[in-house]
Amino acid sequence: MKKIILPALISIIALMPVSADSKNKGSDDFVQQFVLPSEVYVGDEVQLQYTFNSGVDFFALADSKHIDGDVLYINPALKPFADSEERYNVNEVSLHRAGMSYTLLIKFIPWVTGELSFPEFNLSACCLGKDATIVEKPAEPEASENEGGSDGKVFEEQVDTMAIDSGINPAPYRIKVHPVTVISLVEKLGAVSLRPPVSPLLLPGTNYIIWTLIVVGVLLLFGICFVIAKIRAIQNFWYNLCERLGLIRMSKLTRRHLKKLRVKKCTDAEYAAEWQKIMRTYLDSRFGVPFGSVTTKRIASVIFNVTGGMLSEVQEDAVLSIVSLFTRTDYIIFAQNSIDSKQLPVETHEAAFNEGERAGIIDSTNKAIDGLEKVEEEKEGGEA
Repeated sequence: MKKIILPALISIIALMPVSADSKNKGSDDFVQQFVLPSEVYVGDEVQLQYTFNSGVDFFALADSKHIDGDVLYINPALKPFADSEERYNVNEVSLHRAGMSYTLLIKFIPWVTGELSFPEFNLSACCLGKDATIVEKPAEPEASENEGGSDGKVFEEQVDTMAIDSGINPAPYRIKVHPVTVISLVEKLGAVSLRPPVSPLLLPGTNYIIWTLIVVGVLLLFGICFVIAKIRAIQNFWYNLCERLGLIRMSKLTRRHLKKLRVKKCTDAEYAAEWQKIMRTYLDSRFGVPFGSVTTKRIASVIFNVTGGMLSEVQEDAVLSIVSLFTRTDYIIFAQNSIDSKQLPVETHEAAFNEGERAGIIDSTNKAIDGLEKVEEEKEGGEA
């Protein structure tokens, strides 16, 4: 029961009207002050609402650019709101109008505990955009005798200066905001020592990113282990791939040279010598053995030795075809004007190509190259 009655009493006390300042002529003696939240701690954004009735048109005093409908925005950097001791920071000050009722809204952040109070100020001057705090000043004796005493508070002389400069001399309207109590969170909780540090909060979606990175890391680790375990096989595969690509490139280059040789204008001996140069270069790259000084009779044996007798039947036929072409071109090169070239029949013994024989040599060479390359591809595909 006590838990229900206590908050109700606090609400009733907060809603009780506060008597208006007798200096504010024309008011209806109605003032209310609310503070949100009800319990204020250091660092909270606090809204102080000061509601009063007045016949003064404060909006007529202000610059129209500071008015938005029934809201007048007051500069929070004025002296009544700027705290030189940095006990609080005022972020926004606005005056809201509803007929003859006004609500002064002050948004601020307190930085110290205890009671915080704003200085008494002249709202009329603040609406004009001028500093107008009220300061303590001893009352003169004569004034006390003639006028029956004074409360000891007068407006600063700069208010009069402001009135002269602006051409407006509004009646001062005093605002006295009641102090706001800032509670100590340490005292409320009864804490006597620092709490252990709390782990940082994760941003939304962070868990998914972390798990994704973990999965990727595991896959990378698995891939590295696989590569290490298969390093020899990978090296062999890479070596064979590079060698195979090199052979394909060399075979294409050889075919290109043979194509140029087909249409070249030269003697038969020059034609035969050029063909042998092209083919010896091809055989060097194909089998990895220099064929520049190998005689025609030894070409086949050198190839068989290098391959270890692992050539297929089609490859062996291709090698024999190439050897026969070397034999024919040797005769064209070295049998010029020899006794053998004078024998009959001329078509067989003459050291010159027969009609269409040049093109036939190129075609036979291309077929021999196909036999060496394509059969090797079929063999590798079958093993795979």
